This record gives sequence, structure tokens and C-alpha cells, in this order.
Amino acid sequence: MNTIKIALIASIISLASVPVFAQPSYNGGNYISRVDSKTVPVAPATTSDEAYQLGLSELQRLKTMSAQELNNGLRILMFNTYSKSTHLEDAGFVTVQEQMNENGELEYVGKVNIKVHYTERDSNR
Repeated sequence: MNTIKIALIASIISLASVPVFAQPSYNGGNYISRVDSKTVPVAPATTSDEAYQLGLSELQRLKTMSAQELNNGLRILMFNTYSKSTHLEDAGFVTVQEQMNENGELEYVGKVNIKVHYTERDSNR
């Protein structure tokens, strides 16, 4: 009877301590992936077609940038990121917004919408 009590207590203790061992160990160099949506405006144009072309050329320029240029151009904070990992996701698109300037003239502003992927140090563990 005494051995059954000891076995029961030992099994309860071992089952209660299993979640402690299931937690991942802390590693100071953990990085997590981030994807941010960014909108880059281009110069105003007189027609919507011209604004689309300006936006498309800006999108092509962004796709050819290095990781360092993307970090600087898109104002991604560098102190907590792995700066060489920054790149654009495959899909990007251009939208055009019609607005009126202070002179009462219509103008069209192209906006380049992109998703930027980078890795960031995870300090919450």
C-alpha cells in the first residue's frame, strides 16, 4: 500500500512538471519575421496616366534597391533589425489619388503600395 502511494505521488509530480520542460529555451539571438505595408507617394502629375507611370517607375526603382537602401528609403528602424534581410514581397501595386491643389487645379498623386519583409530581434523571451 505504501509503494502505491509513493508511485502515485511520483507520477503526479512528474506530470505536473512536464509543462516546465516543454517551454523553449531562451536564446539571445532570436529573430522573428516582420512584414510591413508601406505606401510611397510620388510627385503630383497633371493626368492620371502620368501619375500611374510615375508610380510604376518608382515601384521598379524600389525593386532594384539593396537591403540597406530600402532600410534608409522606407525608414525602417535599424537598431533592432537584421539590416541585410530587408526585401520587398513579390506583389506591389500603384494607386492614384485625385486631389485639388491650392490654386484650384486638379492633380493626380501616384501611391506605390508595397510589402516589406525584414527580420527583427525578438527580445520578449
